[in-house]
Amino acid sequence: MKANRKELTEPRTAILKFRVTPAERDLIERKALGSYRTVSRYLRDCALGKEIVVVPGIDAAAEELRRIGNNLNQIARAVNSGQVRAVDLTKTAEGVKEIWQLLNSLPRDVR
Repeated sequence: MKANRKELTEPRTAILKFRVTPAERDLIERKALGSYRTVSRYLRDCALGKEIVVVPGIDAAAEELRRIGNNLNQIARAVNSGQVRAVDLTKTAEGVKEIWQLLNSLPRDVR
């Protein structure tokens, strides 16, 4: 089920309310967080029949990407300020290789 352009740009202004038990609330929140979604996005996707794919280990990849991004920002600042002329990107390349291996280990239908 693909969203049309209007669905992507139309603001969400309608509010739905419903009651659940505390146990149901905990389960819904755990499932939402486990699929890297907000509760509202998770429930909306469930109700609209959208496929929800949980990717184990993706949080490790995201953390590694943040570290690499931080390293690249520090390198860019040093180069732009003239403090550094030669840059060794060995650790950055190793980090990218690690993430690449992690992403390649994901099931084919998730890639």
